[in-house]
Amino acid sequence: MDENLCQELLANLQLEQTRKTALTEIKNTLISSNNSTISNSFLKSPELLNCLEDANSEQTLLACDILSICMCTLAIDESSEVKNVIEKSLSHANPRVQAFGLRELKRILQSPPDGFVNETLILLVVGCLASEGTSVGTPSIELLQLMLPRFVQLRSVSENLEGLLGKGDVVRCRLYEVAVRLAKQSEELLTAMEKFLQKAIKELNGEDVLLQLNVLQILSELSEGNHGMAYLENNGVFDKLMAKIERLGDDPLGTILVPGLMKFYGGVAAIHPAKIYDGYPKIIEMLFDCLLSDDMSILPTAYDTLGCIALPSEGKRQLHYKHGAALKKTLQHFSAVIRNLPNDLKIRLLGCLQSMFGVDSATADNQISSLTQSWYDNLAEQDNLNLVMDYIKNPFPDMKRAALGLLKAIVGHRWGQTYLLNTGGFVEYLLDRKQEADKDVVLDKYEVIRVLAASTVFDEQTASELKRYVAEGAFYVHGITEVAIEGAS
Repeated sequence: MDENLCQELLANLQLEQTRKTALTEIKNTLISSNNSTISNSFLKSPELLNCLEDANSEQTLLACDILSICMCTLAIDESSEVKNVIEKSLSHANPRVQAFGLRELKRILQSPPDGFVNETLILLVVGCLASEGTSVGTPSIELLQLMLPRFVQLRSVSENLEGLLGKGDVVRCRLYEVAVRLAKQSEELLTAMEKFLQKAIKELNGEDVLLQLNVLQILSELSEGNHGMAYLENNGVFDKLMAKIERLGDDPLGTILVPGLMKFYGGVAAIHPAKIYDGYPKIIEMLFDCLLSDDMSILPTAYDTLGCIALPSEGKRQLHYKHGAALKKTLQHFSAVIRNLPNDLKIRLLGCLQSMFGVDSATADNQISSLTQSWYDNLAEQDNLNLVMDYIKNPFPDMKRAALGLLKAIVGHRWGQTYLLNTGGFVEYLLDRKQEADKDVVLDKYEVIRVLAASTVFDEQTASELKRYVAEGAFYVHGITEVAIEGAS
């Protein structure tokens, strides 16, 4: 694009009747030219920036597309106009323009030049956090997580963040999420965010159950680090929630909190199992009650929570030795109900079982292998894998994949390999390449066979077939040899 055409198109932007055509031509030309000089010229042009103010939303979005192409063409430090465009976009009244500015800022923050992030930019993003639209408010959370650590002590930043505490529930929850994400990073940042964390904890005393659920989910992330876990304990969060659990029977709306409470404690137990099993055994009892419930609305969270707390080896030990009787009853219940569950819950339960039987090679030992074997015996009441095989033969790919995930977890144990050997036709079924057409199912089955190929429980011929399957790859197709017979018609 020569300079004369560039100026002509910019001039056409000033006329309503030619603006859309000019914007479209500029966009198409920029896509084909990839010229940084022209891109910089457009970024500096007030005519293009003024199109952001256009009442015509289609033209505004075209202008955003053009600016995005220009900024992608330039190195960030090639043009001072990049920051100017982003700041203008973030302060714009149109949420679509703000969303454009946030996308560009996120791209630049992957490798920002020195001095790019400053107080002005942060305050603009804080303002976006208060947007009514999720397309603006939600991306601001991640950006502030990246930008705030070096600027969190600035008075203007602190005051603007505090101003959000007077906003509605959605905006406050976004602020709490920013605070938790920062607090997780270090004790210093936790201290800087304490005012907001305290406000979040106080929300748990309110009567708005849905707000409490959201805050619970946000605060659960704080327990991932030791300093965050200590903060929650020292501020009585666990005791506060246990008091809620004890009053569930007195509050008709309290049962709505049960999934949130399970997810909260389940997430903590996955990282700090002893603290929950020793300090708050009642929450584990509540989980088992939910797992045996006929209320299907609560089962997805219950299955996910059991899988979460039983995934680490220490969680398996705690479950087995401190809640063995309840766990046995629950596994027997699973065996009785799984066939009658809706497909989505079957898949959820198979995923839960995969976590329960899965092993971490770094922490697994004979004790883990022994207790998981006893779990499977409680579940299936037989020393074969017919239960799993039934679901692998299911025609739906999602069900097959969930069952193959469970199978891979089980055959990670030597007892699981033996049980597979005891299952008539299972090995032959797995080795038959004609059984599966779905790509993901084929890959999942291949991963199972890779585990089996390293086993020593199979006879020499089966072991050889398993190893050949692995060597040939997941998508190997057997060739067909045709023999021509003279005289055959």
